[in-house]
Amino acid sequence: MPQSPVTAHRFRSTRHVSRQARTAVTLAAVLALAATACSGSGGKKSAKPTAAPPAQSAVASAQPPAKSGGTLRMLAVQDSAQLDPFRTAYVAVTDEPRLSALYDPMFVIQPATGKVVPHLGESITTSDGGRTWTLKLRPGVTFSDGTPFDAEAVKKNWEMHADPATNSLHRAAATGLTLNVVDPLTLSVTPQGPNANFDRTIAQELPYIESPQQLAKGPDAYGSQPVGAGPFVLTSWTRGNEQVFTKNPTYWQKDKGLPKLDGFSVKNVPDIQQQLAAVKSGQADIFTSSDPALLDRGAKDANAAVLKVDGGQYFLFNMTRPPFDDPRARRAVSLAMDPADIPKTLNNGYIPAKGVFSSSSPWLDPNFVQPPPNRAEAQRLFTELAGEGKKVDFTYLIPQNPSSQKTAEYMQSRLTSYTDVSMRIESLEIGAYIVKSAIQHDFQGLLTQRWVPDPEPQYFLAFYSKSPLNYGGWNNPAADRALIAGRSSADPAARKQAYSDLQQAMMQDLPLWVYSEAVVGPIYNSKVTGVEVYNAGVLYMDRIGFK
Repeated sequence: MPQSPVTAHRFRSTRHVSRQARTAVTLAAVLALAATACSGSGGKKSAKPTAAPPAQSAVASAQPPAKSGGTLRMLAVQDSAQLDPFRTAYVAVTDEPRLSALYDPMFVIQPATGKVVPHLGESITTSDGGRTWTLKLRPGVTFSDGTPFDAEAVKKNWEMHADPATNSLHRAAATGLTLNVVDPLTLSVTPQGPNANFDRTIAQELPYIESPQQLAKGPDAYGSQPVGAGPFVLTSWTRGNEQVFTKNPTYWQKDKGLPKLDGFSVKNVPDIQQQLAAVKSGQADIFTSSDPALLDRGAKDANAAVLKVDGGQYFLFNMTRPPFDDPRARRAVSLAMDPADIPKTLNNGYIPAKGVFSSSSPWLDPNFVQPPPNRAEAQRLFTELAGEGKKVDFTYLIPQNPSSQKTAEYMQSRLTSYTDVSMRIESLEIGAYIVKSAIQHDFQGLLTQRWVPDPEPQYFLAFYSKSPLNYGGWNNPAADRALIAGRSSADPAARKQAYSDLQQAMMQDLPLWVYSEAVVGPIYNSKVTGVEVYNAGVLYMDRIGFK
């Protein structure tokens, strides 16, 4: 049996990470995530024919084939806190490319088509409208420690996700699943309620599987010395500085000449302008960004594979406390500012938003978009509320970074042009920000961001009234019905109607104000080829390489 790829004598890592650092890993995942529960109907569905309107993309055009060999230099804005599938953010700009390298996703959403397609898995099908699902695995796959990649391994991982003691960021996706091993390569799955789009939950929330043998060693081991079945293994980790990955000699696609690279490193460079400068100068090869202006510059000055998805940056109202428990306060703030004015004023490349679906999204219903700015009506509402002793006086919670600070200060400056409204900015270090917003729900207004390759399951858990991830406390029966309908059918037309109904409910209640559409993608130099992404801009690490 091959030795575990990360051995004690050559592994450099701080074993005991602070609680705050562990909390910080939830950055975008806790605020840009999803999960699963409720209803369904329909016919047979599988990973191969699953159809849905595609995400909009301008992904890298035809590229020359990658040669074998070489070591890629990747940059990231922050170090990982953990690299297990449970406590790590599934976000392209942070840790997910590293998870792709270590584990390989079982299933993914294909950006060009919106379909769920198999990768490490073989198929995922339902014949009863999503009441039960059958997951098939590829034969002959092993983890890098020699343990079989089988149905028991998937069952073990998903049960750990559901166990509160694991502290999984993806717990909601696995909660309530009934899992039965049919044979070594077949797992029968019964969701908590019928779900005709459960394959989308797997692709976004449950795609990565770690070796059960490593999981048995406990969270310190499986988080800092991860063992997967992906194209690479982690060979060293200097905390706060760099991770080094080398080719997995037992990779399941090695007969196809994959992975192309001998290895890659991830260096922490928090300043995104420095990241671009390093790639342009050849000091680094690639990084992933969600900054619109930087992606635009990257496309001009280097190379960029830009993916437009739903979601975006938005002002989330806490509807459970004043002043935003009053719908007039939410409407007044939404009418007081203009999304198109933000990129004009700040020159940050933001794409003005119309709601949680992008202007080019196949799910967008143009009949139900955010109301245009209206200064007179905004002032009338502010004055009316103040006259009733309900002045719109609030604190806006943001993560501590220059971009968020500038955007918040812009909002504050625009609101000062009105009377009877006041806004304060509370900027917190990311760990404290997450605790206060996502765990304690202690905010009035909140800056957050979301990247959504498909509305299911992400919008269900973000906005369903009983969801633990519904931080703003939105409770609208019509929205709940729409969200249930959106997961109850695999028919694109039925889903489009469901999300039209959701948008109608959103425009009625205004639980949030979206000011910038979401874009994401890798920026890379001219030596790199084989750049392909899945889900919301995550790099396939098995095929990337050098020309």
